[in-house]
Amino acid sequence: MPTPFTPLTEEEIQQLDHFLLHEVQCDESMTLDALDGYLHAIAIGPRTLMPQQWMPGIWGDGQSMMPPVDSIEQLNHILGLIMRRFNSIITGLEEGAPEISPLWFTTEYRNKEYDDAEGWAYGFTEGVKLCQQDWQPLLDTDQGKEWYLPIGLLGEDDFGPDQDALTRTPAMRGKLARKIPLAVIAMYEYWLPYRHAIYERQVAKTLQAKVGRNDPCPCGSGKKFKKCCGAAGVLH
Repeated sequence: MPTPFTPLTEEEIQQLDHFLLHEVQCDESMTLDALDGYLHAIAIGPRTLMPQQWMPGIWGDGQSMMPPVDSIEQLNHILGLIMRRFNSIITGLEEGAPEISPLWFTTEYRNKEYDDAEGWAYGFTEGVKLCQQDWQPLLDTDQGKEWYLPIGLLGEDDFGPDQDALTRTPAMRGKLARKIPLAVIAMYEYWLPYRHAIYERQVAKTLQAKVGRNDPCPCGSGKKFKKCCGAAGVLH
């Protein structure tokens, strides 16, 4: 029985790919590679987003939290696959040296295979749009622009005047794709202190809201909060 953190098998990846291609009846729904880029942007970004904020973007209508399914069993299966992939991305970043294994395709051109990350990059840009204002401080820096460049060139329309010249051939697009993993890890490491700071502030607010002045002090002294840490100038 897989856990929420069990990586997807090749068979499960194919099941998810088939569902997105053939069972989601919306022209704007995401393909497997776009979904993977989307999940990466959500996983590394400056703000933690809840599934109800990003799930609708997968199905294309921008409104439905749930995919179109025939049964509750299929619903649980598909959502379970997506969440396990999301958790695997986070695990790869957080355990040991950060690493990613993006799910994109290859294309053959003149008897050679090249990485094809256009769909993946498109998905990543859609993930950024979920909290564009939060991303903007990074994207406005020279370093951030450099990291984002291969993703923007492959995933956005009208990214810049040199876009067509830099993405003209499969070899050129493949070269850009190879730059993406290190760029994503760099952006993840850039945002990590911000994510920690936001989390700590949220925890502090939660604790503050739960401790009344007449409640036992959370420091463990046995005194009431107002007579202990809640008293002005008291430090432990």
